[in-house]
Amino acid sequence: MKFKLFIEPSKAEIVEAYIHQKSDFSAQLKEFVLSNGNSNTIVAYDDKDLTMVSFSDIVMITIVENKVLAFCNNDKQYHIRKRLYQLTDLLPSNFWKINKSAIANRNYIDHFEETKNSGVNIIMKNGLTDYVSRRCFAKIRKELN
Repeated sequence: MKFKLFIEPSKAEIVEAYIHQKSDFSAQLKEFVLSNGNSNTIVAYDDKDLTMVSFSDIVMITIVENKVLAFCNNDKQYHIRKRLYQLTDLLPSNFWKINKSAIANRNYIDHFEETKNSGVNIIMKNGLTDYVSRRCFAKIRKELN
């Protein structure tokens, strides 16, 4: 394998790779190049197609059937191939962890609702709802005050 790097400030940035066949490495390389070019987006998958999703479009990220899914404001959902704890480091400060398996974008929060058993649910502007753990709600309440 050969590697060449040319640094020319006057030219547009482009990364080209010629490979014999697709592999895990080529998929990871593609993800790395696409995600590092724009720090306000994340690599996600719509069925099998790779796409870049802007953080501002994400309403909630949650785990469903052992898959990390991003629910967006355009009523689409995308599969993200990262763990939730990895995402908490990547996401901007307007994302709040609401329980051990979900993260919500505070810009899309409609309101909080108390449940019958003295718990709290979060209601998003697009109708999504999830419970908020007591520990996470205490942190959210501190930030709101």
